[in-house]
Amino acid sequence: MKGKILIIILIIGVIAAATYYGKDYLIPQQEKKIAKLEDKVNFLKKETVPMRFKILKKDTTDISFAVKFYDQDSVEFTSDTISLQGQELSFDFNVVPIKKDYNIAFPVKIFTNKIPAKNGLSLFKYYDDHGFPQTMTTNGGDEEYIDLMTELFGKIKEGKTEDIKGIYGSMVQDIAKLNEFQVNHIYKIVIHTKGGIEVTEDI
Repeated sequence: MKGKILIIILIIGVIAAATYYGKDYLIPQQEKKIAKLEDKVNFLKKETVPMRFKILKKDTTDISFAVKFYDQDSVEFTSDTISLQGQELSFDFNVVPIKKDYNIAFPVKIFTNKIPAKNGLSLFKYYDDHGFPQTMTTNGGDEEYIDLMTELFGKIKEGKTEDIKGIYGSMVQDIAKLNEFQVNHIYKIVIHTKGGIEVTEDI
């Protein structure tokens, strides 16, 4: 009996050690890959617009809107028309600091005041190009850039972000009482690499 207990304790100890040291190994590895990206993002613009949307209908029960996605060279690559229950539209992003005053952002989901964030509409399917985030496509990207960005995007899609240093969530939203997102108006979501995401009317 004592022998069995000792074996169980040893197994638990091995698992705990593997988890502890594994985490200590993975975080530096990911930091090294982020550091490599530093030299690969210099050609990216200081402000980018990965998404535009137009409110088509908004009433007491639902909101309908058309959305378009763009790459780093402002080329549209996909679009869709979406209808969700609710009146207040929210866009959720994951932001990754690459270096000082330089961040990149990944659209994560859309939700409303009637749909909680955890049940929001995932946006990954709109720009997942065989594992690469198409919103980050650019003529200046080489093979290493593609590989590093694909790996980073994969971790974000899977929710395995513990070893991505400094990653944080950012949200832009409408508030019904302010009625900022109006029917038949076109809006763009602007990513500022120095930090910050905003929605402005696309005039």
